[in-house]
Amino acid sequence: MSEDRPDTTSETEPDRGTDRARPSRNQLYKTLWRWHFYAGLLVTPLLVLLAVTGGIYLFKPAYENWVYEDLRTVHAARSAEMVPLAEQVDAVRKAKPEATVQSVTPPSDREHSTMVTLAADGGGPWAPTVSVYVNPYDGKVLGSVDNAKTFMQKIRELHGNLLSGTIGDRLMELTASWAAILTFTGLYLWWRARPRRGRTGRRGLRRWHATVGAAVSVFLLLLIATGLPWTGLWGQQLQKVITATKQGAPSAADYKVSSKIPATTADRLTSNPDTSVPWAAEKVQVPTSQAGGEHAGHEGHAGRVGGHGGSGVAPGSLSIEQAVSIARRERVPGTFTVTLPQGPRGVYTISGKSEADPAKQRSLFLDQYSGKVLASYGWPQYGLLSRLVEEGIALHQGERFGLPNLLVALGTCLAVIGMAISGVVMWWRRRPTGKGLGAPRRAQDARVTRGVALIMLILGVAMPLAGISVLLILALDWLVIRRIAPLRRFFG
Repeated sequence: MSEDRPDTTSETEPDRGTDRARPSRNQLYKTLWRWHFYAGLLVTPLLVLLAVTGGIYLFKPAYENWVYEDLRTVHAARSAEMVPLAEQVDAVRKAKPEATVQSVTPPSDREHSTMVTLAADGGGPWAPTVSVYVNPYDGKVLGSVDNAKTFMQKIRELHGNLLSGTIGDRLMELTASWAAILTFTGLYLWWRARPRRGRTGRRGLRRWHATVGAAVSVFLLLLIATGLPWTGLWGQQLQKVITATKQGAPSAADYKVSSKIPATTADRLTSNPDTSVPWAAEKVQVPTSQAGGEHAGHEGHAGRVGGHGGSGVAPGSLSIEQAVSIARRERVPGTFTVTLPQGPRGVYTISGKSEADPAKQRSLFLDQYSGKVLASYGWPQYGLLSRLVEEGIALHQGERFGLPNLLVALGTCLAVIGMAISGVVMWWRRRPTGKGLGAPRRAQDARVTRGVALIMLILGVAMPLAGISVLLILALDWLVIRRIAPLRRFFG
């Protein structure tokens, strides 16, 4: 949204008469333009990657339903009865005896198959699970999908961490933070010097760049804000704030947690995002089943299907059908996943997720022996911050308001790509030959420069990685660039 033109032309002056009367205002304009220019120069490649991968990932449900249609859908007579879930799981165990059954997702209707998720060692580094699909009417295995190797999983990892773990996550968080700074500074530049209509060439491109940027700024800031909860550093800090203000997970004191086994949170139960609990429930501490003496000493069964009916992890545990029946009795809405108990003290975890309507989310923890609901966590228990995050996630994924939501999110991604390309083209056309980078000139008013730096640091408090990078940039500028003449000429 900047006006990327050299300071040496009259194009840089938003209002000459006004600027003569208000020199400090013109200095502010130049200083913010300079920050906008360098911010765009630093993050444009990764910002384009975020927009491209984000735009593609919006179509994940439709794409995977199409690609895996033969696995996810079934055709059966109306009179056909479903095979018990325990038998379906047994069929999976026979097909893949080396794997550990992690969870079961019963069919949402008569046209869909059962999905059994395996915590397979060969699942890959990013989502080490394999989804096996079973025909619920004859109990036959339809096929399997390695969740680490799917196209959309690769897109998700590129979008989230560049396939590089923690380092990539921090880079993407830094990019999103600087994208917010780009948006704020661009809005100011557009407001100060709104380009006139009817111009062509470089000025026409500049007008398009600024106008489109201003038009999508609200949606872009919304995408940035709703994406940050998934990042490592910012998301962790938000979780801490939510916990400290009691806006999130209930205290472990609200239900029984065994002191004999290490405490775990719900986000550790599965590494497959499609079968995990909602974001707001990720830090709920998982309670423990109250096993009697007859169940002690069966730790060797942890995570595998055994016990009564082939669906528990210890003798005497409930069957999967019973756990599903309790979930339906408790009115867990829509499609839900049953994560099996992990060991004789583990619990059945019922995760009901709804991106279209976060108010329908529900997470249940059941004693694996008695079926007692040890904890129930959903929209009524979410604090204000948790509700805002869940609503934001639904908006970010383009599902909250159906097709209009998807189109707005997609349009914003395309606009970001267009602005990035137009910004590079404008810089390329006006760059000086052999005279430096072509950045906007440094403001001469030290007070304005310090004021803008303070504003950047305040923004950096809300976005810690951006704040750290601002400090590094200021230190580099003050200690190195200003003191070395060739660098000073090159960077402007």
